[in-house]
Amino acid sequence: MRDRIREVNRRLRHLPGSIGIVLHDRVTGATWANANADVQYPAASTIKLAMMTDLLLRNRAGSIQLTPADRSAMFGALYTSNDNDADDLWDRYEDASFTGRIRAFGMANTNFTTSAYWGYIDTTAQDLDNLINYVLTQTPASVRGYLVHRLQHVSAIDQQWGVWGAGPQNQPGNKDGWEQDPGPSYGVWITNTVGFAGPDQRYTLAIMYDLQNYGENGNTGFRYGTNQLTQIAATLFQGHHTASPHPQPSAVP
Repeated sequence: MRDRIREVNRRLRHLPGSIGIVLHDRVTGATWANANADVQYPAASTIKLAMMTDLLLRNRAGSIQLTPADRSAMFGALYTSNDNDADDLWDRYEDASFTGRIRAFGMANTNFTTSAYWGYIDTTAQDLDNLINYVLTQTPASVRGYLVHRLQHVSAIDQQWGVWGAGPQNQPGNKDGWEQDPGPSYGVWITNTVGFAGPDQRYTLAIMYDLQNYGENGNTGFRYGTNQLTQIAATLFQGHHTASPHPQPSAVP
């Protein structure tokens, strides 16, 4: 793994923009984090994983009661990263207290940028890695089993990139997110991924990438960002590059 990390470091030196990355080995406890691991970036839809974790834990504790319709919305929010489903759940169960609750997930550097809404949140690669480790080690078996299964069965249309580059032999699971922030022309693309790979989810990986005006025109930045994150995961977990993903971007998934 050390040689693979060195190869990724060489790749990072040539990437435009700013990227934060954290890799954690849950067996040995070893962690590799780059210099931007604690830099805040727009969370985009990676925060939906924190929201689903929060809802499942509160439901189990009896403080809320999820309905069949809620369960369907949770599926959509994770499978295709459906924003309408996330909005419905947020409006029913979440408010400004959300960021306080997710401190327990290890997300101390996660906060709202403007109003209290899931789409207006900044976080760090370290916080996202803390989140996925919390899911894998601290949640009850029923919550952990649901989330692991859902992250391992995301849509090929827009969610099988990033950590997914670990390859099927490593049984990856991930929650991806992206958004296009305002800029002088088409805006800046943000691409993020968080998840796990390896036997019994041995490794966790979180990457947040702000392309900073690279490929503003059309979806060039989105395609570039999703491919770079996928190749980083492929290098770490397979030792070589993999086929470029071809997800279809929507507004803010």
